[in-house]
Amino acid sequence: MAIVVVGGGAIGLLMAGRLTQQQQPVALIARPTTVATLHNQPLEMTYRGHCDVVTHLVAVADPANVPPPYQRPALMMICVKGYDMPSTFGILNRLQPAYVLSLQNGFGHEEALAQQIGRERVIAGSITTSVQSERPAAITITRMGGIGLAPLVHNATTTRELAHWQSVLRQAGFRVTQYRQYHSLKWSKVLLNMLGNATVALLDLPVDAVYANHRLIEIEQALFLEALHVMRYQGIQPINVPRYPAAWLSLMMQLLPRPVLFPLLQRLVGGGRGGKLPSLLLDLRQGRGRTEGAYLYGAVVAAAERHGLSVPVNTVIWQLLHDIVSGALPWETFRHQPQRLIEVVAQARTQTPIALSDKE
Repeated sequence: MAIVVVGGGAIGLLMAGRLTQQQQPVALIARPTTVATLHNQPLEMTYRGHCDVVTHLVAVADPANVPPPYQRPALMMICVKGYDMPSTFGILNRLQPAYVLSLQNGFGHEEALAQQIGRERVIAGSITTSVQSERPAAITITRMGGIGLAPLVHNATTTRELAHWQSVLRQAGFRVTQYRQYHSLKWSKVLLNMLGNATVALLDLPVDAVYANHRLIEIEQALFLEALHVMRYQGIQPINVPRYPAAWLSLMMQLLPRPVLFPLLQRLVGGGRGGKLPSLLLDLRQGRGRTEGAYLYGAVVAAAERHGLSVPVNTVIWQLLHDIVSGALPWETFRHQPQRLIEVVAQARTQTPIALSDKE
């Protein structure tokens, strides 16, 4: 049963590499530079100092060049960034996979895929393993996590398919858990992705430095609790995803006093990334002109607006991130200036007009 992995970033290489190791028939669709490198040297996957070398990884840059055995695959894994999702639709139409597994951060991706191929053929997924790409053919696992799977439609066929792919992924060394409600799975992962991400990116400071400042932790807590409120308003409950107790964290955020909560967050958020830089900070440093923030903070704001809810901290953080990425606001306005960010967020929470120009 052939598998096609779309996306040659760290996650895509991890999935393709591990499955290839287990003799699964896998083809990777990636950027030309990645494919060229993989044709000349094996994939290296490092974890805790041990390097696994994966040879004979099938990789192509053009979907038209996918070898015949991988056309009409049993499963296609989408591992591209959220903003690259539209680029996968042509691949879907060409290869016609039986099922599609989305492993992207944020929400809205499964619904977009369902519009292309139908809800019954889409599997929602979340991966909590932290991986970073060292170079085109080398990745390092910085923290081992797991994979959560959930169907969009519940029937005998999707139950059987989910059990099959859970088994395949477990054989490849992943810790895999099935969930009934895909909304809970995706929203719970969003709650975790929000921590130590946009705030760190706006300030261009290490996660540890941000979490050493209690006023900044208050911003992080507010972002989380606003998203949790929007989530629960829709009847979606947080759940514990593999290796990350989002349900327990939600209770902690609401119930624990700050002198107890903040030290716990310092350990959880800093240690949870395994030394990997937040994705939004990497995007800003590399000047990509787009980020996945739209599928995290932006999606929380959009959901709140649809239901008439107020999320002032998410709104201002998303607006700042969007403006910096688009070039409308210089990054230097907040870079290494935590006090300024604290003041702007405080103004937003009291609905005081915000002046971002240096000529205030």
